[in-house]
Amino acid sequence: MNGVPNGGGRERRPVIAAAARTDTGLRRAVNEDLALAQLPVFVVADGMGGHSAGDLASAAAIGAFARLAALGGGRPLVIADVDAALEAARCAVDEISREAERGAGCTLTGVVLVEHGGEPHWYVINVGDSRVYQHRGASLAQITSDHSLHAELTAAGHADAASTPRNVITRALGSDDARHDAWLLPLRTGMRLLVCSDGLTSELGDEELRAVLTVGGRADAVADELVRRACEAGGRDNVTVVVVDTVSDGLGPETPHDPLPDPGDADEVDETTLEVTRPVTR
Repeated sequence: MNGVPNGGGRERRPVIAAAARTDTGLRRAVNEDLALAQLPVFVVADGMGGHSAGDLASAAAIGAFARLAALGGGRPLVIADVDAALEAARCAVDEISREAERGAGCTLTGVVLVEHGGEPHWYVINVGDSRVYQHRGASLAQITSDHSLHAELTAAGHADAASTPRNVITRALGSDDARHDAWLLPLRTGMRLLVCSDGLTSELGDEELRAVLTVGGRADAVADELVRRACEAGGRDNVTVVVVDTVSDGLGPETPHDPLPDPGDADEVDETTLEVTRPVTR
């Protein structure tokens, strides 16, 4: 990524290390997951199961973000660039859905390195039930919220939540509700982000994810281990993982780091990290 002025005359040049892995799993004939891990864009798309063109939908969404990554190779990206890529992905998936006999759709989740207020941030986006986690130290926090009937009933304390299937999606590209949630996280040295499809989280619980992210070492080794464990646990769905490490946020050693906000604690999160949802339902 090009250097970003930090307000003090110096340029911040973040150093990012990342790895992406995907596997068809043990029970599916086709992999409808796709990932893109090309600085400054790290996203995962999961084709909606049961649709005849889920893999095409994923490819269309990832294609829009591949063009965004190319744009980011020439200059720092801003939020408007990401929102434009999301709209392009919506339109591309809608076109595939209209042409497919049974429709098509996909989730889309990930992080994009953007400049905001003169500082580098991770712009976290999500539509569907794939996830983004933030890991630091030995702590793991899920940043995104699942757009699924199970998650929404659980959050509402509904008595039927426990018996509700987890694969009923309430938002997706190609569906009537294709809105995305978004968050901004200031870049900090030592941040590790996990972007994954539900093929990982349906097999491994948060505690196992935390353990692997904590002791797994380099991003490529961690991604390999997560996919291996998901397949070993059953591999009932396609499994896709992107691990993104902020090796350096570009701040000099003389500049102290502010404490990282906890995305799960609204009282301690800077207002720029709070959730927003856009655009309005079509």
